[in-house]
Amino acid sequence: MDKVKRFFQHTWHWIFITLCLIIIGISCYLEYQAEVQQQHVDREVSDGKLSDQQLHENGILVLCYHRVVNSRLFADKFALALSNNDQLHEYSMPVSKLRYQIHYLRKHDVRIISMETAIRLIKTDQPLKHKYVVLTFDDVDETLTSNVYPLFKKLGNIPYTVFIVTSNTGRYDNGTRLATWRQLHKVLGNSNVTIGVHTNNMHYLVDNKPVLKYSKNYDQFRKDYQKSEEIIKKKTGHYTPYFAYPYGEGTNREQRYLVDHGMITFSLDNGIVTQGYDLSQPLPRTMVDNHSWKNVIKKWVNIDSSNN
Repeated sequence: MDKVKRFFQHTWHWIFITLCLIIIGISCYLEYQAEVQQQHVDREVSDGKLSDQQLHENGILVLCYHRVVNSRLFADKFALALSNNDQLHEYSMPVSKLRYQIHYLRKHDVRIISMETAIRLIKTDQPLKHKYVVLTFDDVDETLTSNVYPLFKKLGNIPYTVFIVTSNTGRYDNGTRLATWRQLHKVLGNSNVTIGVHTNNMHYLVDNKPVLKYSKNYDQFRKDYQKSEEIIKKKTGHYTPYFAYPYGEGTNREQRYLVDHGMITFSLDNGIVTQGYDLSQPLPRTMVDNHSWKNVIKKWVNIDSSNN
């Protein structure tokens, strides 16, 4: 006992210093992780605003959502409370707010259409005489099946498109549980739901840059894309012609490859799709948050279009 006492008497200051260094190290690591997550958020935010010309144009606005939470559910509140993922908090849309947005669009005579209808309108190469919105959901976590699916069914089978990271289904990722294929089958079995690809396993950043932006990863990208389509075919019985770039970015070479394989692609840039849009280029999508709803979506909805 005396030996133990003498040991601590002679070494307590080194133990104290070691504990302080461990605490400092943990704090620095957590701060670094928080900064990385914020960079993820910044990377995904749609850039800028609509030009004055686009604000006054009829056309198609593609909206991008992620997590839709129900503040009344303990599981949703608990997951948010425990997570230090800024992206999860930034793009967690309350289901009540999503319901309000749908009612708002309808009240202002905006037509919510399916992806197939949107592409058909673009291909006619005719002037678009109305304002249209296409709803899309990226990553597809469990809240899509628990909150979005019943809401849209109640509101009249509203059409929407889901972009799935095919290798991540069912996984726990940065504070959210992604939907399983079993859960997805309940959603995908409805005619108002369209499936798209969000890569198989290339939805991540390298040095704060989307992995698809590195030209050296082109061969990996081709294999990843082919794998994602194989999984889609196996799980749903058909391929999909829709591909959303993670973080909204890829290389020109990847874009040419996807177009050559009959794909319609999507970015995360703001923009209204109007007559004559070149489908060999990614379609713009607006990430929906408080800022974009006020400064992009509502402004476009409320301004009289020149074609009216």
